[in-house]
This record gives sequence, C-alpha cells and structure tokens, in this order.
Amino acid sequence: MKSDGFLYEKIYFFYKELIETGKLPQGAKLPSIRRCAQIRQVSKTTVEQAYINLCDDGYLLPKSQSGYYVSYTGRQREESKAVKREESAGFVSDYASTGVDSTVFDLSLWTRYVKNALKHADRLKDYGIPQGERELREQIANYTSSTRNCVCDESNIVIGAGVQTLLNILCALTDGREKSIYFNDTAYRQGIAVFKDRGYKITDDAGGASILYISPSHAAKRGDIISINRRHSLVQYARKNGKLIIEDDYDSEFRDLNRPTPSLQSLDSENVVYLGTFSKLLLPSLRISYMILPPALTQKYALIGDLYNQTVSIPDQIALKNYIYDGRLSSQIKKARKLYTQKSKLLTDAVISCFGDRAEIERTATPLYVRCTIKSGTTLNELVERLKNRLEPIRIIPVEEKDGKLGIAFSVSAVNAENIEPDIKKIAEILL
Repeated sequence: MKSDGFLYEKIYFFYKELIETGKLPQGAKLPSIRRCAQIRQVSKTTVEQAYINLCDDGYLLPKSQSGYYVSYTGRQREESKAVKREESAGFVSDYASTGVDSTVFDLSLWTRYVKNALKHADRLKDYGIPQGERELREQIANYTSSTRNCVCDESNIVIGAGVQTLLNILCALTDGREKSIYFNDTAYRQGIAVFKDRGYKITDDAGGASILYISPSHAAKRGDIISINRRHSLVQYARKNGKLIIEDDYDSEFRDLNRPTPSLQSLDSENVVYLGTFSKLLLPSLRISYMILPPALTQKYALIGDLYNQTVSIPDQIALKNYIYDGRLSSQIKKARKLYTQKSKLLTDAVISCFGDRAEIERTATPLYVRCTIKSGTTLNELVERLKNRLEPIRIIPVEEKDGKLGIAFSVSAVNAENIEPDIKKIAEILL
C-alpha cells in the first residue's frame, strides 16, 4: 500500500473502480473516514482527501452527519454529464434567475486580491479558524453595522461556504427546540431541504412553528419587501412567544434607499439569527456567506464550533477582508445597483412600448425586479410553455392570473441588457 504514488490516490482509484464496475451500487455507503483509516492503516487526512476527490469527480455524495454515499455508476455518471450539458444550454434569457450580471464584477481586480492573499505563506499551513478568519469577521461586523444596523462584533459571526453550510451548523445549535419551522418563502428549496434532512417539520402555520425563517428583503419570488411596521410586529411576536427568527437578508443591498428598512436583527439581536451572503455582490461561485448569532447561540457555538471545519479557503477570506477594507465592496454595490436600475428601466420602457395601455407597471422596492400586469386572452401556463419551447427559450416569473390579466415578474440581474427589448417583443407576439 505504501510503495508507489500518493496514498490518497490509491484509495481514490480503489473506490473509483468499484463504483464504475457496479460492485458498489448507487446509494451504497462507504466506510467512515475513521473506519477506512483504521482498515488501510493510513491517516484520516489521507482518506478524507481521497473521499473529497471522489466527491469532486461525481462518484460520491457527502451527507451531513451521515457519511459518504455512491452517487453514480460509470454509465449514470456519463448520462448525468450529458444532462448537465443540456441544462447549461437552458434558457437564453432567464428572468427568473437569482444569478448576477458577470459584467458588473471586475474579476481581474479580485484576482489581484487573491494573489496578494497567497503571499501570506505562514497562514496557509493549516485549516484556519473554524469560525472564520478574525480579520474578515471584524470587517463583516463593521459592514453589517454600518449598512444594516446589526448589533454584533466578530465573536458573533460565523463564516461558511454558502447559506446551506451555515444552516447545517445552526441546526446543531437549535437541537433543544421543538423541530418545526415556518418559511415565509417556500420557493427556497435548498434551505427547506437542510431542515427536512435534520428531521424538522416544515409547516405553513407560523403560530405552530418554533423557528420562523424570514427573508424580509425578498419575501417571495416576486421580490416583495416586508414593511417596517410588519418587521416590528414580527420581532415582538417572536419574543413574546419564545420563537427564534432566522433572518435571511437576501437582496437587502439593492433595496430602495429612499425607503430604508431596518434588519430584524437590529430590532432584536437577542432572538434573531442573521444570514448574509456575498454571492449577489461578487460572484455566486465564490461561495462566501456568514451568520450573526444571538448571544445564547454564540455561547453554544463556542462549545461545538471546533467540530465543524471552515469551508471557505483562507486566501479567499483574506482577499475579501482586504476588498472590504479598501472600499471595493461599497464601490461594487453602487456599480451593481446602477446597472440593475438601468436594466429595469430598459425592461419597463419595453413593456410600455409593446403593450401600451394594456400593461400596468407595479412599483417595486428594488431595481432587481420589474412587475407588471398585462391584459391578455392567453393564460399564464400557455405563455410559460410557449416561451419555454421556443428555439431560444425565455423564462419569466408567473405571479397570478385574474380577470383576463396576467401578473408577471422579471428578474433583470442575470439577463443581458441587449436581449431585453427583443425578449419583450417576443412575449408581446404571444400575448397580443
């Protein structure tokens, strides 16, 4: 076993062959890292590296608190690749996407920050601080305090690669509660999946839930924002009835500055877990998110935090810390808001031009979305299907259909500006 090559490669190819030949079928569970290390008389780090590589290549699927499972056999893996290639062709214009406009982010600038971070050789020799690098947590505390009035310091903040990663940690901190949770936006399937996997009951009755998952700046797929009065009522209700609020402050950076709304965490830092992400501000692929824990959960995290490895690389954390400190993030937000405002205006003008008095534009509190109501004899289902089956498919957000009027929402964040006017004309060809 120890003669040739890296030890983790031998373990990698051993399991790869078993999976591709079907000797390990889809769904089969591999030995735990500890058990495999004992059997093969190697370190746990060696086994972990092999398993990670198998996950990266699509052979294994990690399940939190459970282990590693076979994801594909050889043939299934190739079929999956073909499906993914087909899906990537997808919609030419996706007005339901939560992605970002890549033109708004200066990738070359970010690359310079990462290269500079790689010069910190002394800090790259270990796995880093499980909670996240202290300097980045300090910058996040300053940022959220100044932009969202959050009450926190670096000790309350936990960094992770994506909101799902943080929710898994949060579930461990809330195990003492009754396992029931209410989502104000049931379209957030990834978040719901985490809590379901942890044995939580997903309920549509806020009064019967012990945890309330609220997205106040993106309350539904149409981009609604919860009013100030409603926010005060929510925190008062939760405090009075002993409920924990998870505030996913998604899209808050693009809210209407003329009507500022406080974060729920700023209204009750004792009873609200605040979730934030840089995916919408930078690039989704960077996968840097954070949560601000209330004091009671911060104390619980101090007891178990070391059991969870940090999932964001140290270079990315150092790069983001310097990026925020140098004022680049503030400039990025202004640039993105300006671009999304311009695209919203383009779409609004196109709707008015194509539909005239048959369309009504609804005021939204964020430039990311345009909502409208259009008079038409075509149903929403017919519209969605015909747009989907075009040679160059278009995807929209169907909202409601009532009295011959179609409610439609458009997310402009991930679409190309030059496609907007032609897309609206294509929609008009179907509806008029």
